[in-house]
Amino acid sequence: MLGFGDQISESIAHFIGYFHTSIEAVRARIEYNEFKAAAEQDPHFNDILAIQTHPTQQLTATSFDAEVKYVPTPWSPVALPVMPWIDVNLDEVNVSLHRLPHPVAKLHGSGSEVFHGAPQEGPYFGSGASETSLVLQQTNHMQDNDIVIMGNHVPVGIHFTDDAAFAHLSANAFSISEPFTSLQVPGSGAEMAEFFANQSSFIHAAETGPLAQTPGVTVVTGPTIEGLFVNGMEMTSAPGLNASIPELLRHTDHSGSQATMTSTQPVTINGSDIAGSVTLQAGANLMMNEVVLTNLDSISGHFAVAGNYYHINAIIQTNAYSDTDTFQNGFSGQQAPSSTNAMNIASFVHQPDDVHAAPSSGDGPVFPQNWQVTIINGDLVQMNWISQYSFLSDNDMHVLSATGAYTTILTGGNMSANSATFAELCSTYDAVMIGGHYYDGNFIVQTNVLFDNDTLTTGGAAGSYSGKLSTSDNLLWNAASIQSGASTNWVAGLPDHYQQALTGFAHGDYKMPDGFGSDQNFQGIAGVRALYISGNVYDLNYVKQTNILGDSDYVAHYEDSLKSASSDTAWNISTGSNALINVAIIVDHDTHENGTSYAGGGVYSDAILIQADIVVSQGAAPAANQGQPLANEAVAFLDHDAADTSATNDHAPSIHVPDTSHSVDVMQTVLS
Repeated sequence: MLGFGDQISESIAHFIGYFHTSIEAVRARIEYNEFKAAAEQDPHFNDILAIQTHPTQQLTATSFDAEVKYVPTPWSPVALPVMPWIDVNLDEVNVSLHRLPHPVAKLHGSGSEVFHGAPQEGPYFGSGASETSLVLQQTNHMQDNDIVIMGNHVPVGIHFTDDAAFAHLSANAFSISEPFTSLQVPGSGAEMAEFFANQSSFIHAAETGPLAQTPGVTVVTGPTIEGLFVNGMEMTSAPGLNASIPELLRHTDHSGSQATMTSTQPVTINGSDIAGSVTLQAGANLMMNEVVLTNLDSISGHFAVAGNYYHINAIIQTNAYSDTDTFQNGFSGQQAPSSTNAMNIASFVHQPDDVHAAPSSGDGPVFPQNWQVTIINGDLVQMNWISQYSFLSDNDMHVLSATGAYTTILTGGNMSANSATFAELCSTYDAVMIGGHYYDGNFIVQTNVLFDNDTLTTGGAAGSYSGKLSTSDNLLWNAASIQSGASTNWVAGLPDHYQQALTGFAHGDYKMPDGFGSDQNFQGIAGVRALYISGNVYDLNYVKQTNILGDSDYVAHYEDSLKSASSDTAWNISTGSNALINVAIIVDHDTHENGTSYAGGGVYSDAILIQADIVVSQGAAPAANQGQPLANEAVAFLDHDAADTSATNDHAPSIHVPDTSHSVDVMQTVLS
């Protein structure tokens, strides 16, 4: 029989069991709360070599910026940073410190001694003189022909560029300097002599030809030219470049008073602009050519040339522009005279050397007792030939409609820059003797051509244009300077001791004739350093700079159907503000201030300055100091193709475009 136990005892047992279970749970919770997991330890690895890499091109995502800049990574053997702006200061270069006097020369032969007392045995021979030739060509060719259509208006059959007129303007500009630019780089002594002969003939032809009587063209010739000339007038000072550049290209450095040139101005957006505005900048192109050439070769106080001495200094400057804008419909009331500024600045400076006589020691006068001779057999050619060419086609078409929003369109703001700096240095000689002829020439040829004929019109329901408008404010700037030493007294005929020295050199006798020991020109010099060249000497510095810009823009202004917004839109249109700049400086010092030179043959010296302004405008008078358009007879004289009756508008004179171009269209027209 199954019986049940005491129920009270069973209840007590259950209670005790639950009690123990609860106690164990509490203990587990206390132990869990007190438990602390061990921190994770860093893994133990060997040291790893970390290499920082710098990619050539780095792209960083930023917020929207209306100004798009592309600057390729520069390459330079010394890791120079790329030039962010152009800063030009046409100052005279003082090079007198390069030519220190040496009243007592140390001669190096079998030993090294300074002459004292009795004459030393000799002669002594020096190391050969340097012969340097630099031929540099820098070319920029850019096409930036844009089409912008904002809205649903698409015009058909628009021809806003005139290739024939642009080509004709360029041909007239190049015709002025053609005699000085048509020849190729001389490749031999014979070609060098022919180059000098041709240039001398061109100078005499320009002096008496119709070019000198043409309005807008100034021709100054003579044996020498000295002074500062601005647009054909001799001046005492010239305007500054920083103050003449267009406002859109000007950026003031707030850390100082210096102004620099940049491609475009920064764009600032504020609350009032967002109400509705359209800003168009289709111009503001900057083209810059800059050369600084320093030539300090074969510097001497005295020259002796057995043959003839030829010297030519030439500066040819041409500014040609057409800034005739067409204003139609609602723009008809906006027409204003052209404000294009064309400046030709030329400077011929004869800078004396800062050479002082040696202090007197109280002893008797010192005269040469021997010399150190450097011998060059054959001709000596020292030629620097630099050519800079820039061509830019920026013919843009804009069909714009107001939409009540803030809109900025930048289709211009291009920058093209060529820069070259070269310094040619050498040792100084007390006397240079030349067995042949001496050719010395400095040439600077600068040409700017701007074709800025814009077309502006309104269509649809658009009324009169009432916003800001700028279609001109261009700058054409040519600045050239030829700086040379003080004029040397050239005397026809050779003194006896010079003739004896040249005859001895020709027959292998290098001893110093006795006449040098009493020559007053060498008083204070105990040992003469002499340079002898058996052939001819060709010293040529040639700089050619050309800027060609086609900036014919078409702007059509339409009012959109959103009248409530478009009627309050603020318009700001700029299609001009271009700058074409050429700056060149040649520093050519061959002689000392008190030097006297002799030529066994003739002494021929020619200098020419041509400053020309070719202006094509309709009904607008040229600005102050601006030249007049070329007379018809001068154009016929300059333009070789004008007399060709077979030529038509479809076959206009061609403009030189570099071989790298992929198009033969002069204006790179974007529409047919």
